[in-house]
Amino acid sequence: MKYRYIKMQGQTNEENLYRLELQFKNNDSIEIVRKQVEKYEELVKEQVERMEKARQNSERLEDLKQNMKTLKR
Repeated sequence: MKYRYIKMQGQTNEENLYRLELQFKNNDSIEIVRKQVEKYEELVKEQVERMEKARQNSERLEDLKQNMKTLKR
């Protein structure tokens, strides 16, 4: 969970690591961190899915353009 939290933050330093260690001594804080990490990971997953769909749509559009060129000949 700590690794995932640090990854979510994008960077860390000694002070942030110390605060994280303190948070993990409190069960309520662990739950809050877990929910934050899970929400972040869900948002990242959704963004990747949107990007993949956009890529597929772009490929489909290019295929359709090629088909139109072929039909015009």
